[in-house]
Amino acid sequence: MKNITAMLSVLLLAFGINAQGSRFTKITVASWNIGHFALGKSGDTKLTHDVLDFNSQAYRALLNAVGADILALVEYNPLMVNATDDKPAVEARKAILSNYRDAQIGPKYSYNCNAVFSNGIRVLGVDTVMFSKMVQKRYYLVTTMLLDGDTVKVVSTHLDWNQGETGAACRAVQIQEIIEAFKNDKYVIMCGDWNVGSAAEYDAFIQAGYDMANHGYLGDIRTFPAGATPRSPLDNIIVKGFAVSHVGTTNNPLLSDHILIQADLTKLP
Repeated sequence: MKNITAMLSVLLLAFGINAQGSRFTKITVASWNIGHFALGKSGDTKLTHDVLDFNSQAYRALLNAVGADILALVEYNPLMVNATDDKPAVEARKAILSNYRDAQIGPKYSYNCNAVFSNGIRVLGVDTVMFSKMVQKRYYLVTTMLLDGDTVKVVSTHLDWNQGETGAACRAVQIQEIIEAFKNDKYVIMCGDWNVGSAAEYDAFIQAGYDMANHGYLGDIRTFPAGATPRSPLDNIIVKGFAVSHVGTTNNPLLSDHILIQADLTKLP
């Protein structure tokens, strides 16, 4: 009987229906620059086998406390611990993200790797799009999902950082490209580290009809450590076709140099 019940739950989830029979119209989404397990200070993980158990428990505790239906990670490293002469590598997917049934992981360019993890929402496809203008290799990962019968585009991205005029010019192009890419889509969820030099850079999204978890109508939420440069709300969840509520942050400075941002999203008719 338990096996039959489990199989039925899987089938229901595949069609976007939870165990109580209601469809997903409200979801929790989280976005986090996870710092490639090096606190953002290296292009590769700095964790070793000796600290694996302690760090795995800490990451799991944070992510489980958030309990997001959709989790977007940037500066994600597919390997949490590298291989040694006598021990194999440890995959981050298995070590800290096994609670998520579905995973879409983009290519890794130095510290740039975008990923989307989800539970109970049908995934229809995934695509990777490189930006036309960039200082380093930058792209956005697009996961197409089916939510309550409607197609939703879920984006995970990491724009160029604040490298003076060059970085700002690249970001301006990247923001316009990502707005243009989804101009005909009704439901869009964009997550990532936008690397804004000032919150005003988000204004292009507001003008294009998007709402935000950070900046915009809800004020500024610090998602980059105080005292750091630039002093701006770098991380954001930017949406079209959804109402944003219950915005919050979760922080553990021992795990990343960024603060996770989360929000409840209710799909609009």
